[in-house]
Amino acid sequence: MLFQDPNAKEEIKRQHDLLWRERWGRLPLTMLGIALTTIYLPLWIALVIGIMVLGAEIASMRYMRALDPRRHPARYLFVIFCTFVMELFFSLSAALIWQVDDDYAKPFAVGIIMVTLMQIISARTIHMAFGYVGFTAVALVTLVGNAVYWLGFDDYLGLGVSTLAANAVLIYTLIAMHSNNTLHRTAALDRKAALASNNAKSRFLAQMSHELRTPMNAILGMGHAEQRRAKDALSQNRLAVLISAAEGLSTILDDILDMSAIEAGRLPIRTERVVPSTEVLAVANLFQPAITEAGLALTHKIDPQLGKEWLLDPKRLRQCMSNLLSNALKNTQDGGIHVLADLASDASGAPQMRIEISDTGPGVPSHLHRSLFAPFSQAYRPLGGTESNGLGLSICRTMARQMGGDLTLAGNTEGQSGARFILTLKLGLPDVTDSPASVAQATQIPYPAAATTGLRVLVVDDIATNRLVASTYLRMLGAAMIEAESGAKALEIITTSCPDLILLDMNMPEMNGLQTLARIRSLPGPLAKIPVIAMTANAMAEHRAEYMASGVDGYLAKPITPARIEAEIKAVLDKKGRARSD
Repeated sequence: MLFQDPNAKEEIKRQHDLLWRERWGRLPLTMLGIALTTIYLPLWIALVIGIMVLGAEIASMRYMRALDPRRHPARYLFVIFCTFVMELFFSLSAALIWQVDDDYAKPFAVGIIMVTLMQIISARTIHMAFGYVGFTAVALVTLVGNAVYWLGFDDYLGLGVSTLAANAVLIYTLIAMHSNNTLHRTAALDRKAALASNNAKSRFLAQMSHELRTPMNAILGMGHAEQRRAKDALSQNRLAVLISAAEGLSTILDDILDMSAIEAGRLPIRTERVVPSTEVLAVANLFQPAITEAGLALTHKIDPQLGKEWLLDPKRLRQCMSNLLSNALKNTQDGGIHVLADLASDASGAPQMRIEISDTGPGVPSHLHRSLFAPFSQAYRPLGGTESNGLGLSICRTMARQMGGDLTLAGNTEGQSGARFILTLKLGLPDVTDSPASVAQATQIPYPAAATTGLRVLVVDDIATNRLVASTYLRMLGAAMIEAESGAKALEIITTSCPDLILLDMNMPEMNGLQTLARIRSLPGPLAKIPVIAMTANAMAEHRAEYMASGVDGYLAKPITPARIEAEIKAVLDKKGRARSD
């Protein structure tokens, strides 16, 4: 049974890790204890005991590493033997001192035995076989040494009483060993279950993110297409709100994929050249319909200095503002919500954007001020009880601080004064040597097509919606589009009509993207060198690395946008052009 226990390998590893972690405290104290036995024992006996204990300990630690009893039975038995020798010789010092005729010798000997038993209970019972062996050695030495002492005086009463006391201690030790082993097993099982649950959660979120990217791709694609065709300002504004909301959901999908960053409270910050006033107005426009429907007024005042280009992360700005406006809408019944954005500076004089979002609700009770930004805190709700605030404010504060600012609750009191949240974000100065960035307004999206005009692009995707979105974008960019619903169909088209570029979905049935790519690269002549861009809902970092290593020339994670598809096509064609010139 010792060699067939399926948990033995894992238990021995945890046993080894514990002993190794504590070695610099445990081994010196063991040697100190043996050195103190020279008070009652000859030096040579203490040296022999020390050598045997230390040698057995070092040998057991060495051979316990990566030990699997089912694969290494002889090594396993050797470690058990070393454990027995180590505990036997350490206990032997106590048995020898017990024989010494001195008032303090026996308490000293009892102390050594008790320390040994405690050490077995605490550090040797993760794998019970080691605990049993050590316990057997201590019990054997204790009972034999006690019997030798009392029989030397022919005192059978003393032998009986002391043996009974020793057995009581040994029985209690066995009970404690089993209890500690149960605790170790339970903790290990709970940890394994927690890891499995966390992995399942991560897989679920990644799968949901993958599944949501296809409809999100369609929403963004059709939104961009209709916005480009819309002639009147009202339609363009409405479509801009739709696109902004879809891009916000796309950002959330990206965050879901980076679970380690979310759990550590460190989401990636990507600064761009943007006009802050445009971003603030875009979020306000997004919430305007819901605020109006609730019978509230939304007013805003924006510093004209925020109407020029600055460096910041627009997605994180929109995410923070959306959370604050959503909370204000939930907690306001009468009056309205006011957004004030102006240019400020931090303590060092660096430029900051300061956004104040205030409402006319009842405000936040004073007893919730300190816990308001804690994860899963309870936010005040005017009508009936509390409402979980989840991670919204906590994540927003984390993001604000990563961007050199902060999120605070200021000047709010219960009653009519409402709540005032102040969001500050550090603004970077654009490099004057850079060419001016083309910044999209809330109602405008640029569609430059210099690199794509006249290109013949093959779009390979088994989902018709994705092909429609890609064809819409490519036509905006002046390219000609050929469709293929499978890898096999794509190969037929390539051999009969050599396209300039291929957008290839990686998750197709029958012949997936990687298999299709391998077939393309095996085609004769120039067909094998056609640039291929992976277009996929697999948006994790490891997916990108896998696809790039397989031989694709570029990578697009869904949902795609006109700007992203054009930028990737330009990058791939530029890279191919440089390779040809070299």
